[in-house]
Amino acid sequence: MKEKILAVLMVLVITAGLMPCAYALADGVPSSVEAATLNKVEVLNDEDGVPYFQLEVQLPQSFIDLSEERPAEGDTWIDYYWKIDSGSWEYLGGGSTDCLIDESYGSAVPGKTNTYNVSNIYPENEGNDQAIIIKNHTYTIRVQLGYQYRDISSDEDLRSPFKFVYSSFSNELSIGSGSFYKNVSDGAKPELQNAYDLGLIPDILVGADMTRPITREEFCELAVLLHEKVTGNSSEPVTPDPFTDTTNAQILKAFKLGITTGTSPTTFSPNVLINREQCAAMLFRAIKAMKPNVDFSTAGVKDFPDQNNISSWAVEATKYMFKIGIIAGDSNGNFMPKATTTAREASGYGMATREQAIALSVRTYEKVPSIS
Repeated sequence: MKEKILAVLMVLVITAGLMPCAYALADGVPSSVEAATLNKVEVLNDEDGVPYFQLEVQLPQSFIDLSEERPAEGDTWIDYYWKIDSGSWEYLGGGSTDCLIDESYGSAVPGKTNTYNVSNIYPENEGNDQAIIIKNHTYTIRVQLGYQYRDISSDEDLRSPFKFVYSSFSNELSIGSGSFYKNVSDGAKPELQNAYDLGLIPDILVGADMTRPITREEFCELAVLLHEKVTGNSSEPVTPDPFTDTTNAQILKAFKLGITTGTSPTTFSPNVLINREQCAAMLFRAIKAMKPNVDFSTAGVKDFPDQNNISSWAVEATKYMFKIGIIAGDSNGNFMPKATTTAREASGYGMATREQAIALSVRTYEKVPSIS
């Protein structure tokens, strides 16, 4: 598999280590190179069904300019590194960025300046191509930019070794099913991956069984992260802490934002599970905190067939969330707000699972900018 990795990472050229430039620079060669930014990494499958990683890399304009100017007849360069789980960083290979920057190669990401897709970085082979198990590992990836050149003033200089000027490493991104969930329903995978790419999964849910119901604490962390991603502002926790059963700053932020309330004046009950109407109500309050001047009218929204099972305090929230297309009912239009019998409660009827809550967070993130 190592040969496969090297084959697809453009033209592999001799590496020269990561030593900083300690020699005189040729005319026009910069003393340093700006770092790249990794926007996202995702798992795709090749024509044989074998999974690989695709990176979205944003190059600084100064690096694009350097590629065009090519002082000392040099070449712009990109190196790829990964580490698996908690292992050491490994060098995967590298090559000229010509294959990225040249429009004829089709690597440019439409609508994004200086942004390119790097494909065909294959995960570790655990026996053969059919035994690759991405979900059992976390892959963390980073890149480094560089400029290689020779000081050429005579034919003799053509035999001199390449000299390199490097950037610092890019940011790091992790990928692999094991990096952010244990179990997930097949139908929830696209939205869960989207949530991961958007940075909407809080640390408390990373690596969790997404098919299980979500707790009040977990949902608060999800809602606060959503609020901060949409608004671009950090939230502050309420002080002093009014609760005796939690010191979680994210819960205290959610309380101050009005997203949640306590289960009593002094308790929050962080481990209590959330049902669908509670989930709708908390997301409704999160939207109100993000867009306080919006018209939240539910006039004209019909009652659900099981309207009598919806708590009075959740009616406005359930109808509004249905109105804007964030949360829906079953095929018969029932909202299924909560369990109303012992049998339903035992079966988990009306509960919000982690994957459902994350999906609702993604939809809210996508809908909120257009709400007016």
